Amino acid sequence: MAEKKLFTPMSGLQRLFEAGLIIIILLAIFMMLSLVSYHPSDPGWSQTAWGGDIRNAAGPAGAWLADILLFAFGFSAYLLPFFMVLIGWVTLWRPRALSDICYLTLSLRIIGFLMLLLSLLALASMNVDNIYYFSSGGLIGDMLASALNSMFGSLGTTLVLLCGFATGVTFFTGWSWLLIVERLGAMVLNGPRWLGQLPQRLLDWQTDMAHRRRGTVDTTMPVTPPAEAASPAASEAGFVGWRRFKERLDGPAVPETDMEPEWEPEQDDPLLAPVAASPAPRAPVQKKTPPVRKEQVRKEPVMGSVAEPEPDTAMATIAEANGWALDDDDDELDLPWLNEGEDPAASEPVPPPRSPAASRRTDLSPLPSVELLDPPKPRQHMVSEAELERIARLVEAKLADYNVQANVVGVYPGPVITRFELDLAPGVKVSKITNLARDLARSLSAISVRVVEVIPGKPYVGLELPNTRRETVYLREVMDSEAFARSEHPLTLVLGQDIAGEPVIVNLAKMPHVLVAGTTGSGKSVGVNVMILSMLYKATPEEVRFIMIDPKMLELSVYEGIPHLLTEVVTDMKEAANALRWCVGEMERRYKLMSAMGVRNLKGFNSKIQDAIDAGEPLRDPLWQPTQSMDTYPPALEKLPHIVVVIDEFADMMMIVGKKVEELIARIAQKARAAGIHLILATQRPSVDVITGLIKANIPTRMSFQVSSKIDSRTILDQQGAESLLGMGDMLYLPAGDSNPTRVHGAFVDDHEVHRVVAAWKERGEPDYIEDILSGDVGAEGLLPGEAPEGGVEELDELFDHAVAFVVETRRGSTSSVQRKFKIGYNRAARIIEQMEFQGIVSPAGGNGQREVLAPPPARE
Repeated sequence: MAEKKLFTPMSGLQRLFEAGLIIIILLAIFMMLSLVSYHPSDPGWSQTAWGGDIRNAAGPAGAWLADILLFAFGFSAYLLPFFMVLIGWVTLWRPRALSDICYLTLSLRIIGFLMLLLSLLALASMNVDNIYYFSSGGLIGDMLASALNSMFGSLGTTLVLLCGFATGVTFFTGWSWLLIVERLGAMVLNGPRWLGQLPQRLLDWQTDMAHRRRGTVDTTMPVTPPAEAASPAASEAGFVGWRRFKERLDGPAVPETDMEPEWEPEQDDPLLAPVAASPAPRAPVQKKTPPVRKEQVRKEPVMGSVAEPEPDTAMATIAEANGWALDDDDDELDLPWLNEGEDPAASEPVPPPRSPAASRRTDLSPLPSVELLDPPKPRQHMVSEAELERIARLVEAKLADYNVQANVVGVYPGPVITRFELDLAPGVKVSKITNLARDLARSLSAISVRVVEVIPGKPYVGLELPNTRRETVYLREVMDSEAFARSEHPLTLVLGQDIAGEPVIVNLAKMPHVLVAGTTGSGKSVGVNVMILSMLYKATPEEVRFIMIDPKMLELSVYEGIPHLLTEVVTDMKEAANALRWCVGEMERRYKLMSAMGVRNLKGFNSKIQDAIDAGEPLRDPLWQPTQSMDTYPPALEKLPHIVVVIDEFADMMMIVGKKVEELIARIAQKARAAGIHLILATQRPSVDVITGLIKANIPTRMSFQVSSKIDSRTILDQQGAESLLGMGDMLYLPAGDSNPTRVHGAFVDDHEVHRVVAAWKERGEPDYIEDILSGDVGAEGLLPGEAPEGGVEELDELFDHAVAFVVETRRGSTSSVQRKFKIGYNRAARIIEQMEFQGIVSPAGGNGQREVLAPPPARE
């Protein structure tokens, strides 16, 4: 029976694998013998002639093999036999383990080995002397070093090869350099204490060896006494426990049947292994209990989380096996390496995870740190006073060439442009300089020149010239300013810096809506992102909520998932119209609430609600009706947030949805300021059919980036000047009630900065969407006059029958023909045509905008 167990016949596959392993080991021994006994006078591939005896111990074959290996690999050839044995042992020693190999890990190890070998060869070729007459890096190292040296130079090549060496070590061995640094730091910190305990450790070791020789081992003694586990010296045992804990989480590198049991304390690291932690060693019988170890590892709780504790027996077994102290009061693991040197408040147990609804409401503070944004780069191109004086004299000379007498009385250099203030001679009109703007730009070799006809508070004319080297204004630079820190309103907007480099901070609540225009590449989308981020840095979801409409599906989709959103980022323009209708209905509801509460604006409403909550007597909803819900008592009122509607491409939405959007936006812009609803409209086509007179009249605040023509500049700003901007964030800001725009250099924020801020807000909470926003169920309050609700019957226009007779007879179902025939407005004619479409008289508009008359023509007598 015993002989059958000792000499179990091997399978055919196992025989082949074992034979292959034996062959690999013999070849490695032969290779090492030939390399060690190499002699330069022996015959080989690099020899041209030979005479005499062969001195290589492996004979002629060994001499040739050693010559080829040294020629190709240099000194690294001595490492090849060891790698052969290692690879053969890993792959062929246990054939059944091949089915459990992770091929991704195997591929990474192969890549790491190649990177490690090539970098070593190239570094040896550059820095180590030759071996005999061979290069220390061999032919491979010489070729790689020369190729890299021609591109990166000697120092750059060394840095590249060191980087490849470090990466190869990580890929091949799986070691973490951060963990290595931490371990080295721990060894340095614990070294003096370990040296102080060295005599006691040696004495304990001698005592332990004496007990072993006498056979008096106490198998009932625990591995780590409780008193020592709670002492500062037990932190050394904590490193070993942490290593085992990570190994259990990461999983074994080879099948568990091939692993050594993890219950034995590790003694290979003198600084980390708790030699003195156990006066008596663990009984050898505990090494032969892998099933118990496997079961306990599977049920081991995650470190730092005690929300779901395991049974007491399992916890006690795990704590005893790893040298941890178990608190008898609450069964929490006392991990010594987490408590050492920490603040007492930091060692409190981690609270159980909250539900998404709770985290959405309570885990939203503090606001994100400005450290998420890239720090600004220092200004490198400062214009000297001598250079400014030279340009001032040049401006005076060029104006004199056109018979304009002016003196430069002030120079204001900025990051992008420099303003020269001119004192004109008596009788010289400002319009003359304005008409000379293009000629001055050509004479001064500038991209463009902008003339500021009126400077508030000064009798001078401004001439703005672009700098030779423009600087970038970073968002972090403006947010670090005192002006932004001093502003506490949640609707604080960052625009950038003025021509003197001072930060420009505005308040959206005072605008109360803003219209942004600019061609492609002018910085319009970056400016919108800067405004959104500035509000995210000032407001929580309880203070500001967003509705984002993005027809291009690119610019605003990055904000999907932040807790400030009232609904998902809208990309369907039909849903965008429903969102605007919901805003109109919400505006009317808020006005009814404020009227019932006796306040005039949202700030007064929120203050009254907060005072009532602080007094312990919350106010009840005066608009509540018993039919609205199953509750029998009106709900308590809560503070209302500001709502900011951001539309990235307003022209595209106008093109798809039509005039209904214009009326909805006009209605919001007229009344929504006191209700706390604000609009940010952006478009790259500021034409009169997009920015109509109705919209311009209700949105007095404008921002214009670079536009293509003076006509577009007049459309957005009611004056020219935007066509002379420099692009890349250069804009004119026209506040409400002011006719003189301000030159602002917009702040720049990169995409990865936006992603970091969005990720920070996603970690703080989840969005609480309102489904009614996109469904169109807004009630009668959100509908335009004469507009029917979804599925409802709209009251027909009084001219509907006459218009139907006209369309059926003329066979032309266009809005313009009805408008001309009956001398009515465009909106009314369009509504009549839509009513005909609803009743099947005309078809929907085709791709060219034409409609087909579906009703048959009238009968002829």
